[in-house]
Amino acid sequence: MGGEEELLYDLFLALFFAFVVARVFEELMARLGQPTVIGDLLTGLIFGASFLGWYPVNDMIRALSTFGIVLLLFYAGIETHYSDFMRSLPYYGIITVGEALAAFGLGYTIGILWGYPPRSAYFIGAVLEATSVSVSVKTLIEIKKLNTPEGYTVMGIAVLDDLTALITIVAGASLIHEATFDIPAIAKVIIIAFLVWLAIVLGIHRFGSYITKAASYLHTDESILATVLGLLVGLAFIVKYVNLSPLVVAYATGLGLSEAWGSKTVSDKIRILAVLFSVLFFITTTAAIDIKKALTPEYIPFYLAMIIAAFIGKLLGGGLTSFLLGYPARAALRVSIGLFPRAEFCLIAAYIGYSAGLLGPEVYLAAILITIVTNFATPPLLKYVYTYGPVYKEIKLRLGKTIKA
Repeated sequence: MGGEEELLYDLFLALFFAFVVARVFEELMARLGQPTVIGDLLTGLIFGASFLGWYPVNDMIRALSTFGIVLLLFYAGIETHYSDFMRSLPYYGIITVGEALAAFGLGYTIGILWGYPPRSAYFIGAVLEATSVSVSVKTLIEIKKLNTPEGYTVMGIAVLDDLTALITIVAGASLIHEATFDIPAIAKVIIIAFLVWLAIVLGIHRFGSYITKAASYLHTDESILATVLGLLVGLAFIVKYVNLSPLVVAYATGLGLSEAWGSKTVSDKIRILAVLFSVLFFITTTAAIDIKKALTPEYIPFYLAMIIAAFIGKLLGGGLTSFLLGYPARAALRVSIGLFPRAEFCLIAAYIGYSAGLLGPEVYLAAILITIVTNFATPPLLKYVYTYGPVYKEIKLRLGKTIKA
């Protein structure tokens, strides 16, 4: 069987798991009163590398699964109120600084306590730093809490958190090659990445209605949907030249279109695509990980310390910073739990440190365990903290600003 044909049959098998097997596990979770995304993660864990090894993981499936999560974040952006989000962006920035520093600091401290030199400890801090909110977003959509002050805050922090992750990677690269930080290079990355993101949001918000109205005059099926998807994928391709994540671009594009003419119609259709194809991402995330290799007995204390720090870092950083800004305690807790999940950046940071000879395989295995534990723990915790406690339509901050739903 040729290479292309083999890839095609791998894709068919992966889609079978996404559309049939994962649905069975999702239904089971729903009947147990748990978020259905746990069913997707379980599908990957059981049928992936950890146990049965039936689920295929290759570059094509990884790419398609990433496109699924791009659609999910695009939908989340369209569902966000542009005006409220942009007014609150500085406050999201304050919380981002707090949660990133707290998570990174805890990781760095663990590294020093376990006897790693400072350069190695830097990458252990990086492992714990960046949030991956894909699981949180799907859970918030499912429990209908994305359009809440806490939901908007989680998304706002996620956007800026991706920029802090990019800064950490650049700083780490200079630390590997130069044994010091290249401040001008880091500053350049920060400025370019943020300006590009801002230009996308502002530009699409300004011209979004013109684009969708022009598309409506086309004599082709689903012209508006095809046009906005074309805009999304075109921008996602272009920003690779400034090292900006397509996930951040997806949210930015959706945010810019959120008040455009026809956005509600587009949103409903994007949601269908996102729900179907984002399942691939959650299955692939756990299917690619072999949990058996991560269970090295002599490193269990280190693994436990890293997992506990993964939760505490976001509670202290995201939760405490939110609370100090004026978020009620319950709302601050919801924000911090939404920031728990780790995924691609956690593994990338561990791999960079390992490939540079600064870390042993135990740190990469710790990153694997952190990814599994945080992604499984977040959905039920999010559902619990939203089920019990007050519902906030708006949150008045100590500085006089109001975060609205």
